[in-house]
Amino acid sequence: MATPRDACRPQPPHRGLPLRPGSLWLYDVARRAFTGIRNLARVRVTATGLDDVPPGQVVLAITHFGYLDFVFVALLWWERRRDRLRFLVGARPYRSRLLGAAISACGGLAVVGKPGHASLRASLSTLDAGWSIALFPEAGVSRSFTVRTCHTGAVRMALQTGVPLVPVGVWGAHRIMTRGHGATTRRGAGSLRALWKAPIRIHFGAPVDLLGTAGPEDAGRRLQAALQSAVDTAVLDFPLGHPSGAWWVPAKFGGGAPTEAERDIWDARDVMEGLRPDRDKM
Repeated sequence: MATPRDACRPQPPHRGLPLRPGSLWLYDVARRAFTGIRNLARVRVTATGLDDVPPGQVVLAITHFGYLDFVFVALLWWERRRDRLRFLVGARPYRSRLLGAAISACGGLAVVGKPGHASLRASLSTLDAGWSIALFPEAGVSRSFTVRTCHTGAVRMALQTGVPLVPVGVWGAHRIMTRGHGATTRRGAGSLRALWKAPIRIHFGAPVDLLGTAGPEDAGRRLQAALQSAVDTAVLDFPLGHPSGAWWVPAKFGGGAPTEAERDIWDARDVMEGLRPDRDKM
């Protein structure tokens, strides 16, 4: 199965991995565009734990509280590792032919079907080819801004390949744009205005120890705990603190975000309305 990239493809620190035929040309276009926007807006990204991530190929499991979480992880990963990430993306964006084609050109892999389906096989093949994979194991934005139950795709990849599974907590990007708090809403409730000098906090936790787990579900619970620990680390030293009653702060820190019980009610309603179909989960 997959082997660490540094064992099969040397990664010079001064330049990125070369593009291969059919590989991610649009990824680099998007990366440069997002880098320009980030620099223009003077976004302040603070990262910890990245130096302790094993060299070479990994599976990154990322918390999902905002729509821009992936951007800051991908940019940081490129700048520090000179590596392009292959993101697993839910089925909804692929309903637009144009957006779906753009995601595919950036190396995205669609998550469609039932557990054990073609998405998992494609992910394993991607790992075998030497890429690192990034995904959001919660399979959708968590309204409570705490980590909910993780699907098992990430842990099954790690268990079947031996590639390190690294939890990544992202905090602050949801202040700019997240579910129910879009890019054009009023100030204080999610807005692109919050992008100006926005602090973004990213913490890379230690690889999840999957030895001794009783199966994928048990391993998924271990991943959930590791992700929550990573994001708690980011929250506790966030430059803006965690103001009491703020909509973007979890209830457990005194914020105004929905409680986990309220989040679960909304999630159940989404399933009933077909917004989070179980067949599109790994």
